[in-house]
This record gives sequence, structure tokens and C-alpha cells, in this order.
Amino acid sequence: MGFGHRWRAWVMECVTTASMSVMINGSPSKPFKMERGLRQGDPLSPFLFVLVVDVLHRMVGEAIRNGRISPLMVGRDSVELSHLQFADDTILFCPPDDETMQTSGCCDGTLPIKYLGIPLGANPRLVKTWKPIIEKVEEKLSLWKAKVLNKAGKLILIKSVLNSLPVYYLSLYKMPKAVAAKLISLQRRFPWSKEDGRQGMALVKWELVQAPRKFGGLGVGDAMVRNTALLFKWWWRFAKEKCPLWKKVVCSCNNLRPNELLYTQVLPTRGGPWKDICHLEIQEQSLRDKLITGLTMEVGDGRRTRFWEDGWLHCGSLKDRFPRLFSVSNQCGSVIGDCGFWDVLEWIWNFQWRRELFQWELDLLSQLHEVLRPVRLANNREDKVVWKYDRLGVECIFGRYWAVPELVKDHFLSWTDEPRRKDDRKQRLRCFCAIIWHIWMERNRRIFQNEGKGVQDIITMTFLSCDEWRGVYP
Repeated sequence: MGFGHRWRAWVMECVTTASMSVMINGSPSKPFKMERGLRQGDPLSPFLFVLVVDVLHRMVGEAIRNGRISPLMVGRDSVELSHLQFADDTILFCPPDDETMQTSGCCDGTLPIKYLGIPLGANPRLVKTWKPIIEKVEEKLSLWKAKVLNKAGKLILIKSVLNSLPVYYLSLYKMPKAVAAKLISLQRRFPWSKEDGRQGMALVKWELVQAPRKFGGLGVGDAMVRNTALLFKWWWRFAKEKCPLWKKVVCSCNNLRPNELLYTQVLPTRGGPWKDICHLEIQEQSLRDKLITGLTMEVGDGRRTRFWEDGWLHCGSLKDRFPRLFSVSNQCGSVIGDCGFWDVLEWIWNFQWRRELFQWELDLLSQLHEVLRPVRLANNREDKVVWKYDRLGVECIFGRYWAVPELVKDHFLSWTDEPRRKDDRKQRLRCFCAIIWHIWMERNRRIFQNEGKGVQDIITMTFLSCDEWRGVYP
């Protein structure tokens, strides 16, 4: 890989000359040398491990190019799948023939198998698939722990169990209602259990325990809502990420188009986790509508955003705003970049119609041009998907989980939930004051002066005020 002799000598010196001691009753034993090279926890271990993994990756690629290894071809697009690497786990994919089995020393196996804690090939609709999760929750929320914890400690333990243990399962599989009922039952009995292990009387109803703290609840959360939010995260990743390997495989197996948003395409009929993820559009209609409302396109060169169908303006999709023009357009399904052209540095809209427009349709066209007047395309920047509900613009699944069950009033009240760090509290106060100030000023301009600014201008001025006030009130 191009490393010099001196550098390799330094690394080998670090690996071969180190010694260690074992603590026995608080006292270190006599030092002894290691016989197996690197130890776990060695600062050099991750660095050298990455180098070796990269070499293995290159060796597999070279073997494929030379025809010594045959990868799997997946789906209609024949996506090449040869190996997957995650941390110290490596999976090699090759055709299932006897010669390969004899060479590799592998034997026949049956599904399901467990990989990275997930049962591959199992049916997630069966309760027995979720049995490991239920057993772990039962172990964490065992009644003997209730004897040594007060109610505050029990509450913290319930939250940590819900937010950590089933995350991998909840990110891939739709939780059956029977499993959700079992998990909720384990959670409900734990806070009120008595010291002798008997079930105590609940002091408040469970809906209040699940409710956010800022609304008077205890903030435990709803496992089903969290499951839905984590599954909808794949909708976000499908729209956000360009073309990673997982997306190529999914599109190839389910006849999906990688450059279009998931909710605009035909739902796959092939079974498996991806079918359940896509069919959230039917099963969770209200949450799906909130997700679509939160997803918006930030337009750059206009090569990825559909002009009529996608919601890239604050008014929503143009086909809903101007249905008559959409019905006579010859550019249905076209991206923004195909609905105009560049005249030196100026973008000129060029619409094509199936027939000549009537006079009242020309009035609609004038309204359309007025809506498009503030739009500024940039041919040196690609379109990207953004999530407009995040509090501080952070693209995070917790932002989506936080936004799903709440109303506009809830978003306003969320500013009263103070962060723990003092600097964060100051920053939030500055942001809140700047937002209220500029909204109030815009309201006065529109009422008393009969003029106003655009939404983007107000947002820009709000950010500028936050930066300015940070210097005055650090």
C-alpha cells in the first residue's frame, strides 16, 4: 500500500515489544509479553485493522476482475454483490455450487440465521421472531430491580430500555400489535411494583406516563410511534442518499427509481422488510402525510426535482396548486431543469402545452410565473432533500420522532422545554426572540405599510439577528 520500511518498522516495534501486567487483588503481576500481536483496546488496533480490511476489500475486487471469484447478481439491474464488511464481520457472496463450498470449507445451512443481532430470513410478523427482544426487556425490567430503585430510578430504566434494546429490530421490522402489547405490559407493571414483588396500583394512567414531559407526562414514549418513525427513516434515507449499495439492491429487487421520492412510486409486492416499510403509506396514512409535509426539496440545478409533482415550494406541489395547467401540460413528470433553459446567467422558464391555452388559463399561467418569480436556480449545486421540522436544522431521526405526533401548538410550546446546558439555553432564547421579533415586524409591515418580504428573507434576517445578538449578549 506504499508504506515505507521505516514506518513499518515503527509499527512492528510497537506491536512486538509491548508487555502487560494483570491486576491481582489490586496489585500488578510480573510483566509478560503478548504472543498474539495486538490487544483489544490498543490505540493502534483500530488503525491497523482498517488497513487490513482495506487490503481484503482490494483483494476481493482484484479476484473478481480476474474471474477467480464470481459475485452474486441481484435483481433486474444485476447489481454486483461480492462482500459486505461491518466492523470485524465480513460476509462473502458467491454462487451456491459444490466447488465453492468445498474450497471455502462451508456447509449447508438453513434460515433464519442471526447476523449483527438480527434474525435474517425470519418472519417479523410472528411473535417468536421478537422473543429475544421480549426476553431482554423482561430481564432489564425484572421485579427484583424494582425492589432497589425508587420511582425516579424506575422511570430512567424504562426509558433506557425502550430507547436502546429494540432499536435494531424497530429500524427494520414492523412490530406486531401482540409484541407491542407485551412490551407495554412489562413497562406498565414496573414503575408501580412493590418491594415484595407484588403489582401495585397505578397512580396515573398510562397515556400520561407516555406523554412528553412538557405536556405534564413522564416522557416514556410510545413504542409503536417510535417503530413507525424509525421505519419512515428509510423513506428519508432513500430520498437523501444518492446511490449507496443498499439503495441499488432495493431498487433492483423492487423495480424502484432511485432518483424519485419513495411515496411517488408504485408500492412493491415482493415480501420482506422493504414491503412493510413501503406499505406504511397505507397502514400509517396520518403519519405518512406528516412525513410528506416535512420533506421538501432545496433546489439547485433542478435535475432531481420534478416540477409539477414534488413539493419544492412553500405552497406545496404545483399540480395541486394549478391542477388545470397540470392537466394540459406536456411536461408531466419532467424535472425542473427540463422546464426551462439558461440564457447566459439567467434562467428562462419554457413550458410546453398540449394545446393553446384559453384566456382564463393564461391568467393561471401569469399566477404561476408570479409564484416562480422568487425561485433562483444554481447550475453548480445539486438538488437535495431537507427536513423542515428539525428544530436547529439537524438531520436526525430523533427530529422526525419528535415531530410526528405533535401539532403547530406543540411546536410553539416546545420552546419552553429548556435544555440542560447553559449555552444551549441562551442560544434557544436568542433564536426564539429573533423569530418572534421578525414575525411581528413582518406583520406590522403588511398591515400598516401594505408591503412585505418573502419567507426566505425573513429566515435570513432571523439568522443574522441571532448572529448579531450572540456578539452583544454572549
